[in-house]
Amino acid sequence: MNAQQYRAILGWFSARPRARAALRFVCTGAVAGVYVLYLGLLAWLALTRQPRFWAAAGVPAGVFLLGTALRRGIDRPRPYEALGFAPLFPKDTRGQSFPSRHCFSAAGIAVTAWYICPPLAAVLAALAALIAVTRVLTGVHYPSDVLAGLAFGALAARLGFALAALLA
Repeated sequence: MNAQQYRAILGWFSARPRARAALRFVCTGAVAGVYVLYLGLLAWLALTRQPRFWAAAGVPAGVFLLGTALRRGIDRPRPYEALGFAPLFPKDTRGQSFPSRHCFSAAGIAVTAWYICPPLAAVLAALAALIAVTRVLTGVHYPSDVLAGLAFGALAARLGFALAALLA
């Protein structure tokens, strides 16, 4: 996307306070939903003393650490930095736009849930998609940032579970 496209989207939301408030609610709600559901999954695994707890806790942690290192190494400027506009909601983070940490974390958690509770994974995948869309609509990521984040998170979690199966 270019600066003109971002400005058009941000202008549309800025001119519609209810739409802007709804977008903020979806942004924060989708992220909170992923983490609340994930913590609930971990709590259930721990309370029922399932051995899958360690993979369910370790794989997303590994995805997070690897993705964070990748972001730091690439250090891509955020759209609002590179294209000279203000994001819809105040944010002053510089660089580390690619891949989106919100997206790779959510995708890694969704894949983790797939190995334990596929219906929960479907909900988490939908929330991950919402996170991706809202990160672009608010002007804090490029579409390529969120798509790479989703792909990286899903692939890294899949490989993490394959590795866990080999070690078991």
